[in-house]
Amino acid sequence: MLAVEPQIIETYVATGQVQLVFRPVLNHDERSLLTSEAAACALEQNQFWPMHELLFQRQRDVWFAAEDDLPALMRSYAEEIGLDLATFDACVDASEARALVQALDAEQRQRGIRVQPIFEISDQRLIGFQSFETFQRIIDNQ
Repeated sequence: MLAVEPQIIETYVATGQVQLVFRPVLNHDERSLLTSEAAACALEQNQFWPMHELLFQRQRDVWFAAEDDLPALMRSYAEEIGLDLATFDACVDASEARALVQALDAEQRQRGIRVQPIFEISDQRLIGFQSFETFQRIIDNQ
């Protein structure tokens, strides 16, 4: 998706034709929860998308890190994208972001979404990675 995402943003989001919404799916236990929480805390500082991009770029590092090392890894990513670390730490410590991503995941599961990526364009649901041309065809035919 990351290879296609910039094209979608440039062609459709930047022109106001499409709104890109990310909803977490916690399908990798604690790893999903901690990465989603870090992204939600980045959102508090208007840096969701940079954190989102970094997390996807570093999936391998996240996957192979020991679970006990994940909080420090998320904090290092927060620092890398320039977040105020005191604000980030307070967000994580408050657990409100964690509760939010758990609620969003529960909502997704109620809608039958348990895997990722899932794309919804109007009433059409696409499962798995798609080409830009697939998105273009569906969006342009709306």
